[in-house]
Amino acid sequence: MSFYISSLIKGLDAMEELAMWINDQPLPGLGVELIAFTHDEEYWNRLRNVLEKLKCPISFHGPYIGVEATSKPGTKEFDWLINSYDKVFSLAKEYEVKHVVFHYTQIGFDENSIKDAQQTSKQNIVTLINLAEQHNVNMLIENIAFPKGKLPLYNNEEYGEIFKSNSKALSIIDIGHAHINKMDIEEFLSKYAKRVQAYHFHNNDGVRDQHNSIMNGSFDYLNFLSLYKKYTPNSDIVLEYEPHTNLSKEELLREIEYLSSNI
Repeated sequence: MSFYISSLIKGLDAMEELAMWINDQPLPGLGVELIAFTHDEEYWNRLRNVLEKLKCPISFHGPYIGVEATSKPGTKEFDWLINSYDKVFSLAKEYEVKHVVFHYTQIGFDENSIKDAQQTSKQNIVTLINLAEQHNVNMLIENIAFPKGKLPLYNNEEYGEIFKSNSKALSIIDIGHAHINKMDIEEFLSKYAKRVQAYHFHNNDGVRDQHNSIMNGSFDYLNFLSLYKKYTPNSDIVLEYEPHTNLSKEELLREIEYLSSNI
């Protein structure tokens, strides 16, 4: 397994600084999760330029600005979805990126649209898994925090059904989202642990998707690490914090050390 730090903590404007700092750390297996957005050509070129310099492990968070994964085939939005992921998967293969995180939606739904959206989503997930397979890239499907005032595309049980119905589907469990969604993580792991290749670690108050440090919130990470060791001891861990955490580089390393000493 490897530890990764998401470049989200520095924001898009400081991706290079964080990536190069991680690259220079002497810790074996420490890597960076870069945000592979496709909506901005300048950002895409910056991403490619920093990849040229990195020797550390790399993962990607797939695109979600301007990309909606429930877009219907035959629409320009669907074409953009497929073209974006084809571009990201191609780059991931070129630079031997460990995995690409996939958001199955960015929106909420109502009772009149949910079933149709789920059907489209399942078709698109199969299409994207096959596309990832063509590029020899691992696409990991993330559990999404439930939207406020709308129906989630998949509830906790339905998220599990993705893996029950598709033997090629792979998972990244976002622990912060699982905490908000009241997901029974052990129940999920007891069924699908072999599919879980990575985790996003961050914390919150159980209500808001705050992306705090693991030390700042109501989720008990020390208790969860016993489940990690039992079910998924080889899965990667990604610290996915937002800039407001204001953690220093030394504090980030101490959190990596804390996790490493408890798994």
